[in-house]
Amino acid sequence: MPRSRFFGKIWNPILNTILRSPLHPLMSEHSLVIRYMGRESGKEHSFPAYYQQSGSTVQVLVEKAEDWWRSLKNGANVKMVIKGAEFSGWAEAIQDHQLVQEHFSQLLNLIPELSAELDIRKTENGTFAVEDVEKQLQQLGLLNITLQAGRA
Repeated sequence: MPRSRFFGKIWNPILNTILRSPLHPLMSEHSLVIRYMGRESGKEHSFPAYYQQSGSTVQVLVEKAEDWWRSLKNGANVKMVIKGAEFSGWAEAIQDHQLVQEHFSQLLNLIPELSAELDIRKTENGTFAVEDVEKQLQQLGLLNITLQAGRA
């Protein structure tokens, strides 16, 4: 997830293309494409992200330093491509730190490669090292998206 802007400018369009194509099953189990309108620019932006879904609620892992965090953290309409289908929803940043920790831990358990990608160690009792989690949560945030009825 945390990567240079240069890497993101190359990799994100590739991921966006795959996740919107008939090839999406290769990557769409835990990745989606989210689209939103920039608050200041009014331009549509999109980016791929890790997610977990429970019914009509989707939690999306994002980097706080990026433009989309500023555009989405206080709430915004979004569109998402999830497993090849397009949905609309309302996105808001999860502000409660304990909830962020809980959902982040769920994502780490759901997507084993994520902990390796983020250098988060597991302790002897099988939990994630608190200091590693906290270090990542300084840079990462979670959006809570409520899907609207029907598809986009």
